[in-house]
Amino acid sequence: MKLPAARVGDRLRVNNKLISYSFWPTKVGERGNASLQTLLFSLDPWAIIDQTIKATCPTAAKPEALACISQARDFYEGAIDTKRIAARPLALYYCFMNLVKAFCLTRGTRGTFDKAQHGLAEMLRAPANRELTDAFLRAFPSPNARGEIQNFAEFMTALTGIPLAAQQDFNVPVLLPQILPGHRLWSYAANKKERFVATHDIRPFLIKATRELWLNLYFVADDLSRIGVSGRDFLTESCLAPTFVQVACNETDNSGRALICFQQVAPIVCATTKYGNHLQALFDILRPILWATVATVPPYRRHYVYLRPTAEAPYVLPHFLSVYALSYYFGSITRYRPHHYPSITDSALGPRVQDFITGQPQQFLYLLASEFAKREIAKPSIL
Repeated sequence: MKLPAARVGDRLRVNNKLISYSFWPTKVGERGNASLQTLLFSLDPWAIIDQTIKATCPTAAKPEALACISQARDFYEGAIDTKRIAARPLALYYCFMNLVKAFCLTRGTRGTFDKAQHGLAEMLRAPANRELTDAFLRAFPSPNARGEIQNFAEFMTALTGIPLAAQQDFNVPVLLPQILPGHRLWSYAANKKERFVATHDIRPFLIKATRELWLNLYFVADDLSRIGVSGRDFLTESCLAPTFVQVACNETDNSGRALICFQQVAPIVCATTKYGNHLQALFDILRPILWATVATVPPYRRHYVYLRPTAEAPYVLPHFLSVYALSYYFGSITRYRPHHYPSITDSALGPRVQDFITGQPQQFLYLLASEFAKREIAKPSIL
């Protein structure tokens, strides 16, 4: 089937600069105008978080948020200590839990987490009751019927603005492939095709005469054909449809590989020519369906879409929440059933689980530091 021609426009430039995609492209000044933000390099993202809490957290909640960060940092040291293998999953969860509390307090979505509960319960499905394979997590709305605050649901609200409306179960085997770093270990162990596809580029375009702004997403065609996904299925499984449509594209990457393009169907019409003021809203269109990783080499952030099977689509979580939920599960096993943990690490998925425990502390920390600061925080490679 012949693809429609792409809408024609100019690459958007702000202050004569081509714009790269970012979760936090601009910062709004006192007069309401947006200025471009660049990557902020830091060897100590804890300092960025601490500074943000002191500057922006509501006054009444600030002591609690700072205390949570102090605890999170101590647990972080335990989570990355390779000499303490048995306790690392539990330390990882408590690190994340305290980071999440501090984040919610700083965003002002909750005034205190006194007497708060985890908001998750881990269970096994009968009759087999096998760890990992038959495990599921039950998430509870916050506050619950007894008025008790639930950490998981509070994190969801602070991140997305959408509360958990009702109790919901998430199967652990459905959450595992949603973790981006180490995904190929899952694919290999589960004998299933990969589900993450890297974006090659995300470009904003402009028609000056009508002040229309839109996004074009580019992917390497071979990345889709390699896993046997058509453009139509890709649109559906990535949740790009109906906001984006595939259009004709004759571009290649620097290696000569063909690119495919998906174009935003409905452009944003800007009231003025101050296009930087509209970048955040434009880029936010993609944010719910993008995963990100932190790297120490350019471009320092890589963005991906996740191809979800239809049956699993209702159980796909934003990447922060799937990481948090799995850290709770592995932490619970090492706390309450430590003798069961080897059955997981010795299984076919064992390398995937170990990679999660080893790789997530730094990934989660840098990505959440960026959420605190509302600016992309990256780790420098060389001093």
